[in-house]
Amino acid sequence: MRNLLKASLIAAAATALALGVTATSGAATLTKDPDPTLVVLRLPTQVQIKDGVAIVLSQDTNTTTGYSWSIKVSGDKSAVKVYAGTYQAPAPSGAVGVAGTTTWYIKALAPGQAVLKLVATPPGGGAGTVKKLTVTVTQ
Repeated sequence: MRNLLKASLIAAAATALALGVTATSGAATLTKDPDPTLVVLRLPTQVQIKDGVAIVLSQDTNTTTGYSWSIKVSGDKSAVKVYAGTYQAPAPSGAVGVAGTTTWYIKALAPGQAVLKLVATPPGGGAGTVKKLTVTVTQ
């Protein structure tokens, strides 16, 4: 089951890469495949990448629960650009409540260290679950 889930996440990330990212108001738009060198599936973690490199961040998302993801960047915000997340529904399996995947693209722009906090906000607001990705960009 774990291998199937991992394969589904990778397939969702690959599909989203092929299609590109569409933006919601106020979000960045990705119009070209960023050719990622790294796919991040588990948080918290730290990555060190070179300037100009793109990475993909994917997290399980079950839209039927009412929870929603948001990303807040702190630290050196000019080090990375985070593109709007895209949701990929799960493949039809007949199972109820199966999570899909939300995928974000992160492009290294300049040397520095940015901390991306992913917040899963519950329906109606309130304190959400926070996961962290630290991205250190080098030349």
